Amino acid sequence: MNVARTTIRAVVVDDEPLARDELTFLLEECGGVEVVGAARNAAAALEICEEHRPDVAFVDLRMPGPDGIALAEALRGRLPSLAVVVVSAHDDGAIRAYEADVLDYLLKPVRLERLRCTVERVRGRTPANVVRPDEALTRLAVRRKGAYVVVDVADVIYFEVRDELVWAVTEFDRFALDLTLAAVEARVPDGFFRCHRGVLVRLEKIRCIEPSGAGKFGLLLDHPDEVRVPLARERVKSLREQIPFTG
Repeated sequence: MNVARTTIRAVVVDDEPLARDELTFLLEECGGVEVVGAARNAAAALEICEEHRPDVAFVDLRMPGPDGIALAEALRGRLPSLAVVVVSAHDDGAIRAYEADVLDYLLKPVRLERLRCTVERVRGRTPANVVRPDEALTRLAVRRKGAYVVVDVADVIYFEVRDELVWAVTEFDRFALDLTLAAVEARVPDGFFRCHRGVLVRLEKIRCIEPSGAGKFGLLLDHPDEVRVPLARERVKSLREQIPFTG
């Protein structure tokens, strides 16, 4: 993506015409967004994206034929710099979306305020997907009971995927986020470590590294409930580089 460009070029993919029109309208309301194409299925979306080379594709999760996540994987394979945002009326695709490395996951009906945040994330991407220090998350506004609770990222012990949602867990509470874990990982400050595909933990809150057999480990965290989270086998070497194992 050309970061010098001021206008974001977007493609909208949804098998429902009304849904395509609604999202197109909302994107234009965001300002600085040009919808260069719309498609009703994966095949048409691939053709449009290869022709127009947009900055971002907003793809519906459930469509006839290949679904939105399969399309996201195909688009990222052909156009590695393309940002993909999955849009769905259901939250049960969040984990698969994270595994496909989508930029964001939006729930229908899409709110203009939430969409503007996604557009700004697209606008702020660099070619290497590196987040500048001044873009790091320090606070999160989390919706709860009709209001937004402000959570300091400094108070978060770990983030985890559970029940198809991403949760920020503090010492005494947990908050459901309208973000994918990949999106969180890209924005948190230094000091967090991806110990498992579904867990992002603050390094300083690891109290104990416990063997669990067959070369596997679990992490005991500094939390009142003595929370334990998994450490994926392929992440052990990386953790050793952060916290050297001795003895």
